[in-house]
Amino acid sequence: MTDELPLKREMTFTYGEPRELCPGVVRIVANNPGPFTFKGTNTYLLGRNSLAVIDPGPEDAAQCAAILKAAGGRPITHIVV
Repeated sequence: MTDELPLKREMTFTYGEPRELCPGVVRIVANNPGPFTFKGTNTYLLGRNSLAVIDPGPEDAAQCAAILKAAGGRPITHIVV
C-alpha cells in the first residue's frame, strides 16, 4: 500500500489542563511526548456524577494531581488501561 493515511496532527491542549471535549468527556494530556504517545498520553475522564478514567497515563505526581483535580471530588469507579 503506497497511499498515506490522512492523520490529524493538530491538537489544542496544555499539559495537565482538563479540556471538555463534549458533555461528560474530559481529556487531560500528560507531559510525556514520545513515539508511542505522540504529544503525550491522552487521559479521558468519562461521566458526570462518578467517573471512569481511560488510560491514566504515566506514574507521575503531576498527572495524578491533574486527574484528581479534574475529578473534583467525584468518585472514580473505573480505571481502564
